[in-house]
Amino acid sequence: MKVAVTGASGLIGSVLVAELEERGDQVIRIGRTARREGDVVWNPIEGTLNPEEIEGVEAVVHLAGETIEGRWTQKKKKKILESRVKGTQLLTQTLQHLDAPPQVLVSSSAVGFYGDRGDEILTESSSSGAGFLAEVCEEWEAAASAVPSETRLAIARTGVIFTPSGGALEKLLIPIRLCFGGPLGKGNQWWPWITLTDEVRAFQHIIDNEIEGPVNFVSPQPLRNQELTKQIADVMRRPAFIPAPAFALRALLGEMADGLLLSSMRVLPEVLETSGFEFDSTDFQSALNTLGLVKG
Repeated sequence: MKVAVTGASGLIGSVLVAELEERGDQVIRIGRTARREGDVVWNPIEGTLNPEEIEGVEAVVHLAGETIEGRWTQKKKKKILESRVKGTQLLTQTLQHLDAPPQVLVSSSAVGFYGDRGDEILTESSSSGAGFLAEVCEEWEAAASAVPSETRLAIARTGVIFTPSGGALEKLLIPIRLCFGGPLGKGNQWWPWITLTDEVRAFQHIIDNEIEGPVNFVSPQPLRNQELTKQIADVMRRPAFIPAPAFALRALLGEMADGLLLSSMRVLPEVLETSGFEFDSTDFQSALNTLGLVKG
């Protein structure tokens, strides 16, 4: 297939592009700068993207957006929202102007859509929650809904991505390696996680199958933060009993602490499982083995 990918140089995009090309797809990278011949340059904030440069694509994966890491100042929150909403609006408007719209658009979102929900089991049919991330995800997904009528739309609501080369796991490993690891806050909050390998495989699965609407990109086994941290520490033969108090996290990170680290989302991948997707890592122990974390 001919596949266009925004955010192709990011954590997910770089691996996804490599996997798509490995299986024989032609990939068009859409980004703010052209890194190689054939790349398409766009500016989501200024609203510039030439339709002629993506004419003929059969699938689009939309990953681009301002990182949510860092203290959520008002300026940062504006960037997080605008990069997602304006970028998605520009993309869907451009697709409307194509002579032959793509067969499918897989547009990113996040499990933050559900908000802090305690022990409630959440599936794709669950309602949206409250808070900044939930509001961002609602507007983000609404912008994606303006796809051409011929284009199948799937929304990838991604959880915490684990890979040893970046993302959340890399940050969790630092204090654990130094024997200062432990639960975040009380540690009883549910963390919906997924390995980068399964994340990328899920995008390919959505492209290749007639799946539409919201899809939770999470493992079938969500874990409480305390248990997740303990399993990592056990594999590395390190202690994990020094908690990071909620008040300290809030003092250090501000609103981001509650939005990302302390909120509880017990999310299940109902759509992926019923569509026949098979996870490489169905539980966290198998994920740790896949990630290559060694004892010592």
